[in-house]
Amino acid sequence: MTTQGDGRIEIRGGGLLALTALLLLAFSAMVAMPFNISGIVDGFAASNAAAGTVASIEMAAVAVSVLFCARFIARVPPQRVYLTALIVLAVVHLATLTVSQVEVLYGTRLIAGLAAGAVVATVMGIAGRSTTPEATFGVINSCVGVMGMLLALILPRALRLGEWLPGELRPVDGLYLVYFVFALLALAFVRRAPAPPAVSPTTAAGAVSAPLPWHGWLALFGLGLIFFGHALLAVFIVEIGLAVPLTAEVIGIVFLFGSGFGVVAPLVAGWLGVRIRAAVPVLVVLLALIGTGLLLARAATPLAFYIAGPFYAMMPIAMMPFVLGALSRVDLSGRLAGAHPAFVMLGGAAAPLIGGAIRDFSGDFIGNGLAMAVCVAVGSALLARTVLASDRLRASHAAPPAATAKAG
Repeated sequence: MTTQGDGRIEIRGGGLLALTALLLLAFSAMVAMPFNISGIVDGFAASNAAAGTVASIEMAAVAVSVLFCARFIARVPPQRVYLTALIVLAVVHLATLTVSQVEVLYGTRLIAGLAAGAVVATVMGIAGRSTTPEATFGVINSCVGVMGMLLALILPRALRLGEWLPGELRPVDGLYLVYFVFALLALAFVRRAPAPPAVSPTTAAGAVSAPLPWHGWLALFGLGLIFFGHALLAVFIVEIGLAVPLTAEVIGIVFLFGSGFGVVAPLVAGWLGVRIRAAVPVLVVLLALIGTGLLLARAATPLAFYIAGPFYAMMPIAMMPFVLGALSRVDLSGRLAGAHPAFVMLGGAAAPLIGGAIRDFSGDFIGNGLAMAVCVAVGSALLARTVLASDRLRASHAAPPAATAKAG
């Protein structure tokens, strides 16, 4: 790993693999939240509201932890964060197997969310200090899509572990046993992960300790608003497909294709992001998000659903390498990039309740589509200053020195 004078580091090969593995293995319980909710309902004889509360507590804990830990990314050795958080995460996952009351589960999953958030903030912050942040984030986001597909294969079988192992294992225990194993596996990647040196205002990379630009925080709020607007309609995608009408099996096939797009798109975006400025691609993706969303909200035929559904679901992922690259270029410390999961998760967590209210009030999905379009438009305006500032920085660094005038 090489470090530049401005504090940026080169992340590639084994280092990038280790960084990605740490994120995926620590964050697996969040990616698989729908499985957790279903397992909690069955395993604890809990209501859907109680299981949803567990999910909300865990996601809120991740968001709070990300916001807190992102402040110290450039100052605390990352290995210390990883080791502490992963050990806590493994212990809590294992302890969850012994819990018999859903009220106790609130506490165990709160601790798990805080530990997972520390890993997420640290990984994203270090990725933000990459010499090519767009490519780094492209690989990470693509692998999140791959992880989602793998979990969809692994976790249904984990729910049946009680049939194969001795003892009194509930189906939900199989899920948390898998997460426990993942946390242990993550420990193997701690030493291989990039560990940039801590910085202070007196170092050569003192710029990374500078105050964060105000427009960077506006961009984070804008990003959260875009994901909130996206989720206002996305939570009803299956319901829209069933109303077209399509069978659940066909909808699954459609979104298998969408998952493939979610894997390829970040890689393409990361490759492009290193080579071109961000403003035009971000604008194109956001316009496509609004267009596919409005088409999906009015979908009345299978063809409209086939076109709009999978692309709308995955469009924000295609934008992220460009946006995170922009955040990383205006903030060399990686703190803005490290904090972004909190805004994304808070926006997504608030959407089901509000989206349901809009659906009930409007009587169809068009109201959700219009609300989505407004949120994406406002969020885009909040993002614009940071994206344009990033492009100006790229232009200034790429510009050749002015030619020296010849004496007459």
